[in-house]
Amino acid sequence: MPADFRDLIERQDWFEPTGMVTVTPRHIVGPGRDADRLITEFFLDRGWQENEDRLTRPCGRLGIHRPTDTAHQWTVWGAQHRGAEIAWSLTVTTAIPPEILAATVVEAEAVLDEDPHTREPFVRGILALGVIPLARAGWTDDATPRGAVTFRPPDGYANALVNVPSALHELRGKPAAKVSSYGPNSYWEAEFTAGTPSRILGAFTRELADPEPLVRTADFRDLRFTVKHVTIRPLIPETDEQLSPAAQAARSRSTTPATTPAPASTAPSADTVHVAAEPEPSGRSR
Repeated sequence: MPADFRDLIERQDWFEPTGMVTVTPRHIVGPGRDADRLITEFFLDRGWQENEDRLTRPCGRLGIHRPTDTAHQWTVWGAQHRGAEIAWSLTVTTAIPPEILAATVVEAEAVLDEDPHTREPFVRGILALGVIPLARAGWTDDATPRGAVTFRPPDGYANALVNVPSALHELRGKPAAKVSSYGPNSYWEAEFTAGTPSRILGAFTRELADPEPLVRTADFRDLRFTVKHVTIRPLIPETDEQLSPAAQAARSRSTTPATTPAPASTAPSADTVHVAAEPEPSGRSR
């Protein structure tokens, strides 16, 4: 997850370290509080431009169509240059954890920033290479004779399918890769077109399979989930030094409970101390 996205979460009024939990695995977590707004605010902070239901990077090569009342999904697209037709796109429903979507788009930004003057920054490559992070994370795989490959996590609550891209995928608008989650707390589906660079799909799957837990409000405990597949722990750092500056500011806003005076200690008598210090004679009954 991008560090500045985590900082954005920690700057929210509802973020209180003592009232947050960490949840894993990520494909079961779901979107969390104010997810749609957080994604929009995150990219506006990075200098993107807002136009009605769209966000566009100033270079004009990367854009995001935001969810609407009739289409509950995000669509990320990339073009080889300003004004060109879309070279690739990712469409994903809004139930996805926003951290995964943010990390994927940040990777697309990195592709453009590495060589801003190249004519074709988005190189296709072999799309199936984008699911290698799932294999490294221990997801089981299955390949068909025609070259399609499927990955599933140990709990079985997600699925990643990559086909061999062909002209038919582009002509019919069929996705060349699809990643789905059907866990007890979230149901989302992400579709990648045939022109998607394997590096961008790889950023998506790497973030999805990352074992680092995501931070959610404590009411996540009230959602329905299968206990044996979900790990939920309170976010209670031992010291302020373990918190980021944004989290420390959030902690300072929280109400500090009044401290109760410690009861006066009763020091043991000298005789008691002396007796306790004496070695116990051998053979004494316990």
